[in-house]
Amino acid sequence: MADDALRAAFDELRGRLIEAGHLIPCGVDGVYGKSAEYERVWAGVGAAASRLAAPDGPVLCSFPPLLPRVTFDKVEYVRNFPHLSGPMFSFRGDDRAHAELIRRLDEGQPYADLLQQTDVAFTPACCYPVYSTLTKAVPPGGIVFEHHSYCFRHEPSPDPMRMQAFRMWENVRVATPDDVLDWRSTWLSRFAELFDRLGLDARTDIASDPFFGRAGRLMAQGQRAYQLKIEFLVPVFGESEPTACASVNYHLSHFGELFDIRTADGDAAHSACAAVGSDRCVVALFQRYGMETDTWPSSVRAVLWP
Repeated sequence: MADDALRAAFDELRGRLIEAGHLIPCGVDGVYGKSAEYERVWAGVGAAASRLAAPDGPVLCSFPPLLPRVTFDKVEYVRNFPHLSGPMFSFRGDDRAHAELIRRLDEGQPYADLLQQTDVAFTPACCYPVYSTLTKAVPPGGIVFEHHSYCFRHEPSPDPMRMQAFRMWENVRVATPDDVLDWRSTWLSRFAELFDRLGLDARTDIASDPFFGRAGRLMAQGQRAYQLKIEFLVPVFGESEPTACASVNYHLSHFGELFDIRTADGDAAHSACAAVGSDRCVVALFQRYGMETDTWPSSVRAVLWP
C-alpha cells in the first residue's frame, strides 16, 4: 500500500474510533484515553488469554509500568533500541536553576538541559521486571508467570494500532530448554485458537525485533534464522500491511545468564514469553466488527464475555 493510502487508512480508522468515543485524543499521536466500552473489550481479551493459560497454573503478578534504571540498563534496551526507549527525567536543581526553568517556560523555550535522568525508566515490555526478580534457582519443572501492564515505546504514529502507551498481556516461562520449547509450541497453538475464535484472520510469520544500527541488523538476522520470534499478524489495513497482535518469543539462556537464574540442576535457565498486544487486539476487533459491540457476532462476544 502506498504511503498516502496507508496514512488515509490510519486516519479513517482513528477517526471512527474517536467519533465513537472509544479513543480520546490527548494531543500527541499514540497517546489516548479510552471509553468504558473499549475497556470492557480490553478486559475480555485479557480474560480470554488467561483462560488459555490456566492449565499451566501461572503465578499471577503485577508490576508498575516503570523499571529501575539498573534493570533498564542491564537488559540493554538503550543499546539495542535507543529510538524506542523512555528513560525518565526530572528536575533536581536549586532555586536559581528553578528560576531559569520558569523563565524558559514563560518564554516557550526548551528546558531539557535543566532536567536530570532519574533512577527509573518507562517499561518497554512487561516481561522485563519478572526476570529481574528471579535471582535464585527456579523450582523443578520451572515456573510460569502471568502479568499485564502498560508499556511505553517512543514511536509516535497516526496508526491507532501503534500506540506509544499500550498494554501487553504476557505469560513468561522459565525452565529447562526442553520444557520452554514444549511450552512455546503449546502457545503457538493457543494463539491460533484465540485468533480463530475472535475471527481476526491472523497468520503467523517469523519476525525480529526492531534493533537499531548495523549491529542490530545482524542481531535481527540471527533472531530470524533461529526462529526465536513468531508473530501473529492481523490484516487490519489489508493483507499487505498486517500488524502483529501477539507473539511467542524464545530467549534461549539470555535472561538466565543476565540475571543468574538457574534451573534445579544449576544450569542457566532458558525462557520464553507469550505476549498479546491487548490494545491492538481491541482496535482490530472494532475495525473488524464495527463500533457498537452489541452488534458483534454472538460467537465473538462469547469469547470475550462468556
